[in-house]
Order: sequence, then C-alpha cells, then structure tokens
Amino acid sequence: MARLEGVAKAQFYPTPPSVVERVAALVRHAPSSHRRVARLLDPCCGTGDALRRFADAIGGAETYGIEIEQHRAAEARQVLDHVIAGSAFAVRLGHEAFSCLWLNPPYDEGDDGKRLEHSFLTTMSRTLAPGGLIIYIVPQARLAQSARYLASRHEALRCYRFHDPEYEAFRQCVVLGRRRTTQAIAADAQSQVEAWATGSLPELPSPGPTSPIYELPALPAGPVVFASQFFEPETAAAEARERGLWTNTALVERFWPASERPVRPLMPLRRGHLAVLIAAGFLNNVLIEDGSRRVLVKGRITKASRPVESADPDVEVEREFLRTSVVLLDLETGEFEDIEQGGQLMEPSA
Repeated sequence: MARLEGVAKAQFYPTPPSVVERVAALVRHAPSSHRRVARLLDPCCGTGDALRRFADAIGGAETYGIEIEQHRAAEARQVLDHVIAGSAFAVRLGHEAFSCLWLNPPYDEGDDGKRLEHSFLTTMSRTLAPGGLIIYIVPQARLAQSARYLASRHEALRCYRFHDPEYEAFRQCVVLGRRRTTQAIAADAQSQVEAWATGSLPELPSPGPTSPIYELPALPAGPVVFASQFFEPETAAAEARERGLWTNTALVERFWPASERPVRPLMPLRRGHLAVLIAAGFLNNVLIEDGSRRVLVKGRITKASRPVESADPDVEVEREFLRTSVVLLDLETGEFEDIEQGGQLMEPSA
C-alpha cells in the first residue's frame, strides 16, 4: 500500500526544511558578479521549496528545477528562476553548466527494473562543472549500488544521516562531494561509500556551530542549455519574446502599432474628410467645439438602393449608394441634429 501511495504522487518525498538548513550550513557561496554566477539544479524539484530555501540560505544563486507533475511544476515556477514541466530524462541540459546538483530522486524502480536513484545520479552528474558540489539524498541502503560511481567521479566525499526524528521515515542520508576534474579509480573511496550503506553515520550537524566545508564554484554568466526535448508552446512563446524575431521593435510596430498614438495628417482635413471619419466611427462620441458651440458627434454609413431607368423594359435595374448620417448632440441645449447625405457612389447591379 505504501508503494502504491508513492506511485500515486510520483514518488514525491520533499526534503524537510530542517534538513535543507543543515545542509546549507555546510556550503559557502562563491562570490558572484555580472560576469560570474552560481547555478543550482534540482531535477526532482517538486514545488521548488527545497531548492529555493537552499539558495536563500547560502546567499542566492540562479535556480533551475525539473518536475514531472504539472501542478507542482506550476508552483515551482513561482519560486524558482527556471522550471521545466516534464521528465528529467527528456530534457536538454548544458554539459558542466551547474555549480551544484541538488538530487533527491524518487525511491523506486524504473520501467527497466533499475533503481531510479542510481539512474538519476548517473544521468544528472554530467551537468556539474568540475569542482561543482553534488548533494545526493537517498535511503542509506541505496548507497552500495552507487558506491563505485560516486567514488570515481567525486572527491572530498562526506556522508551524514538525517537528524532525528526525520531519519526514521526512510532512513535517509546526505552525500556531499566535489566533482573530480577527471574520472579516477578510487578503491578506498568506493569502500568508504559501501561502508556508509550499512554502518553508523554521523548526524547532520546543527546550523549554528557548523562551519562551511564546501564552496560553490562561480561559472561564467549567461544563458545555458535548459529545455525540454518536447515542444512546449508556453516555453516557445517566452523564448520568442526574449530572443526571437519579435524582439525587433520596428517589426512589432508594423504588425501592432500603438492604438493610442496620435496621427497628424499631411494636409488639413476638408469637411468631406471629417464627415467620412465621423460616419465610419473613428470620431464617435468625440466632443467638438468651435468657441460658440459644443457638440457630441456620432455617425454611421448605410447602404441603400433605388431603381433607375433601364434600356430593357423587362429588366429592373437598381443602383446602390452609400448614405452618410451624422448625429450631433448640442451640449448646451440638449437638442439633436441629424445630418444626412446620400449619393450614387457604387456601380449599378442588375
């Protein structure tokens, strides 16, 4: 029953806030500037609370999250800088583009029968820059399967168990380490990780007296590859607004000119021009005054027809014309004045 409940919520087990605070106390943020920045990635971000809390605790950084459940992804977008709604295995991520990988993966098996904890670890670790920090949160017993991988690709590894009473739920632990510049055979480190899977672990230290052990590397600022492999209309629209053709202001102005922008004609308008503008509705409800009168105008143009003489007595011919009507309301007297003008403005139709 417990596993069915876990599947129903997509194996979402959020990191407790107290654990986030204790982990953050072990990390020192690298100085950032307009040229260099720290980037944090959580490929199972849920509602984004854990990564947001961690980023705030260490002094801020750019936050990137991936969440497969749509409603939680929508919540994450409210607190993280960049969020993809989809599977972490169906995204395009910048190679070695992140300073820190916060990884609290689902505790379950995938469709291929392999443990998801290890699959997430091997897939997502490539996003870490050399010297980048991995924060791997899993049930303690699952460390044995990943021992060789962790040891060969990371150095300065440390492992802590959750503090009580948080440890009782899933017997979780946190592994921290820096990504190696080059992969190495580290038999001693592998043995140490395997021992952590079954041995007694130190508890995560309290934030107060803890001194930072790890420092996040600052990376060159600027956009990085972070996109779904599938087409997302909202993401595409946002990308177009930021970098696409629509950023050309001259083009946008041609397609969508400012509706309230005043237009000055090249020549003064004649009375006929004014009548057509009024009748077409461009000057509806416009106040006009000449010093002696103040009137409110409204106009319209209607199509009418009338018979005309035909050369063939058996054929009836009508000629269509446009009738212009302008109504004026005198604001002083309250009287209406209806001005109509008709004319044969269109070709006849049989």
